[in-house]
Amino acid sequence: MKIHYKGFMREKIRRNPITISPEANFFEARSLIHDKGVRHLPVVDKENHILGIITDRDIREAAPSDATLLSIQELNYLLGKLKVSGIMTPKEKLITINPDTLIEEAVKLMRDHKIGCLPVVEGGKLYGIFTETDALDHLVDIFGVNQKGTRLTVAFEDKPGTMLGILEVFKKHNINIISIVTPSFMVEGKRIAAVRIQSENNPEVNKELEKAGYDILSIGHWPSL
Repeated sequence: MKIHYKGFMREKIRRNPITISPEANFFEARSLIHDKGVRHLPVVDKENHILGIITDRDIREAAPSDATLLSIQELNYLLGKLKVSGIMTPKEKLITINPDTLIEEAVKLMRDHKIGCLPVVEGGKLYGIFTETDALDHLVDIFGVNQKGTRLTVAFEDKPGTMLGILEVFKKHNINIISIVTPSFMVEGKRIAAVRIQSENNPEVNKELEKAGYDILSIGHWPSL
């Protein structure tokens, strides 16, 4: 059976997000954001072409301050006339991705540009949206923290094939691996790996790893035992 997962946005994207028309007013946008519990509203036309995005921050900044001298009636009138197109971030200023963007590339874009979401666009039309919450969900999946197990933080020589010894120890003891994450940085000249395994307490495995020259820096359990 062929596996189709490729780590692209198509597999993780939030499809059919809540959207709004550029002709909608301030109150309609605010109600959607509050009632639906979202922070980002893509602005689209009738053919679903992306025109911009409006956020909860845009709504807060467009709202009048407490120091205004206008009456409630005057405020409601003015805000009712304020269209989404006048307070949104237009598409020319948006950073967008396509459904075949790598997930890690999308996360880096959000970090580098300090933005909370990325509209996903295909053929000029809105395909979906990728938010900070989706990025955190992906991180949870990568680390496998939804599965009970043990996390070993191991240090080893930065040489090709060195990781193989760790895997052979786990194979010998019939232990399944949930995830392996190796940061790009090194500690005191050694590579670090955070390995989550489907096992709780394995002093024999730990001793064997240390005997093979691997330094176990920490042992953690999830959920905590």
